[in-house]
Amino acid sequence: MLPTKVQKPEIYLTQLHVSSSEYDWRYFEELREVLAFDLRHNGSSLVAENREDLDGVFHWPDVRREFDLSVWKKERIPYVLAIQIFQNRFQLIAFNIEKGSSKKYIDFPITGKIEEDRLFIHRLADIVQKDLFGIEGVAALKIIYSKRCKVDDEWMSEIWVCDSDGMNAHRVLTEKGYCMSPGFFSSEISKGDEFYYVSFQQGQSKIYRSSLLASKGEVMILLRGSQVLPAMNKQGTQMAFITDAAGRPDLFIQNLTREGNVQGKPRQLYSAPQSTQASPTFSPNGKQIAFVSDKDGPPRIYLLDVIGPKETKKPVPRLLTKKNRENTSPSWSPDGSKLAYSAKVDKIRQIWVYDFATQTEIPVTTGPGNKENPSWAPDSLHLVYNTENEDICELYRVCWDEGDPILISQGADQKRFPCWSRIHQSDRL
Repeated sequence: MLPTKVQKPEIYLTQLHVSSSEYDWRYFEELREVLAFDLRHNGSSLVAENREDLDGVFHWPDVRREFDLSVWKKERIPYVLAIQIFQNRFQLIAFNIEKGSSKKYIDFPITGKIEEDRLFIHRLADIVQKDLFGIEGVAALKIIYSKRCKVDDEWMSEIWVCDSDGMNAHRVLTEKGYCMSPGFFSSEISKGDEFYYVSFQQGQSKIYRSSLLASKGEVMILLRGSQVLPAMNKQGTQMAFITDAAGRPDLFIQNLTREGNVQGKPRQLYSAPQSTQASPTFSPNGKQIAFVSDKDGPPRIYLLDVIGPKETKKPVPRLLTKKNRENTSPSWSPDGSKLAYSAKVDKIRQIWVYDFATQTEIPVTTGPGNKENPSWAPDSLHLVYNTENEDICELYRVCWDEGDPILISQGADQKRFPCWSRIHQSDRL
């Protein structure tokens, strides 16, 4: 664990007030815990412990009536969130103690369907975070990943999706086979439900596309040989991937239309004799790619300029990571300031971050167990990654500057290659 760099302000979240006419208090309390989790792990705030004396100062259901600022100033708590279920609707009022102001958020009806109600709570948490701290939240985002298990002595890997806290996990595609390395399409060309992935449906690995609303996928890039480890740029105009179509695993790039369809033929962007390239990731402006190569010995991360098809001078990759001997699975932060990757330290793979401003390599995780495949959330603050062992691989999320990972996956089998969505799945609040 790393020490928190900045002391975050506290939020006091009241116990959930439920009127006597409401009956399903266990379900309501579950919704409160969803909100508490989102606020506790949003990277912007801490959640204060509940106290009976502080919960007792509110006048329900009209909590604005006789609200006493002095109580909270004395406790040095800058923000208070009062929540209740009233007439089967979830209601929240936020008090800014320093400004002496309050805001009542639009309430929503409780449907009783946990997957729907949880999504409303996630979106509410993001809106509150934006109002209080000016930062877009990640609670209402989805995480897509592959889930690997053995069926009748054969390995099967399918595409799954879950909420940002790991709940509501469910399989996306019905095709039985081996799928891996999913990623959401750029928000520039998609409404948020389209994704790409690698499938061995045709024997060799090919790149497919599908959506969260579909049951099957279709081939997106079809070359001879194998294609793996796809990555799309933020603009949605290009996809980088690794293929052995030319004889060895090399870095290729494919132009895309505004609809995300293949445009023209893919071209080789980089190759080196007797070496393997892997795991490309685009810079936010799409002008550079970070990728893995063992061209100089152990696998390390290099930077490469993305050139046009008419340029004759081939770009020369620049070594980026130097501190650890083996570095893999890079992921470029959306704000362009950092690169997350997996580094072998004392024979264990840990998550590290390269800071472009300071040109330093910073450890994020420590402890036993290999950690791989980090993926940035759109806020460039949160990471999701998977642990790796022979039996069970789990998903963790972490604020990179806090170093306190949270287990978010559940159940058996191997959860791997996680990736954040880029836009919220619901804007109903």
